[in-house]
Amino acid sequence: MSAPRSSRVVVIGAAGALGAAACAALAARGHAVWAADAADAAPALADLPGDGHRAVHVDVTDQQSVDDLLRTAWDAPGALLDGLVYSPGVNLTGPVAGLDWPGYERLMDVNLAGAFRTGQALARLLEKGPRPFGAVFLSSTAGLRGEAGGAAYSASKFALIGFVQSFAAEIAEHGGRANAVCPGNVDSPMLRRLAAQVADRENTTTEEILARFADASAFRRLIDPAEVGRVCAWLASAESSGLSGQNLVVDGPPAG
Repeated sequence: MSAPRSSRVVVIGAAGALGAAACAALAARGHAVWAADAADAAPALADLPGDGHRAVHVDVTDQQSVDDLLRTAWDAPGALLDGLVYSPGVNLTGPVAGLDWPGYERLMDVNLAGAFRTGQALARLLEKGPRPFGAVFLSSTAGLRGEAGGAAYSASKFALIGFVQSFAAEIAEHGGRANAVCPGNVDSPMLRRLAAQVADRENTTTEEILARFADASAFRRLIDPAEVGRVCAWLASAESSGLSGQNLVVDGPPAG
C-alpha cells in the first residue's frame, strides 16, 4: 500500500547506510523524501522513484540547524511533512578504564543529544499545528544489552529508547507518534570499521570479528540495511498508526 503523494518525510543521517536505506524504502512507498545530513546526502536520492525529493544540510549538534531544517520542511509548499527518521550514529569501542572522553562526548552529542534536539524542534511544531506524525529513531540491540568494550555506545542507545518512550507520551496529544528501531549487526561501513577496531584490540582479523558478529543471531548472517529501512518506512507511515513508544528489534533470535 503506497502513501499518498502529499506525504513528505525527513531522513536525518541520510548519508549513512541506514539513512540511505530508509530513503529508498520511503520513496518506494510513495513519500517525498528530504535527505538531510552534515555530509552530502544527494547520493541517497539517486534513482529514487517519485518526485519531491531533496538533499539538505543539517548539523544535529546545533539546535538552530535542526530547528531550521524542520521548520523549512514543515512550511515548504506541496507535500505535507508527516514523518521523520533519525538515523545519525557514532560508535566508539574500548574499555571504560581507557575511555576516550572527547570521543565519548562526540558520541553522546550525535547519538543522544541530537535526538533530543530533533525532538524539541518537532514537539514545538506539533504543539502549534497538531497533525498525525510518525517519528522514528534508530537505536540498536546494543541499547537492549551491553557488552564489554561497548559501554559508551550501549549507554547512548539505552538512553535513546528511554527518550523515545517519554517523547512519545508528550507528543501523543498533538497527533505525534515516536518509535525506536533496534537493528542487530547490520552489514554497513560503520560495522566494518568497528570490526577492524575490535580485531586490532584482540589481535585477530577483521574477517574473524565479522564472522562472530554474523553468528550472534540464529540467522547466522548480518542484517541488510534495506531490512531496517523498510521497518523505518512502515513506522513513519500511517499504516503503523496504533504504535507509539515502542522499540522494534530487526534481528534474528539469539544464536543457540
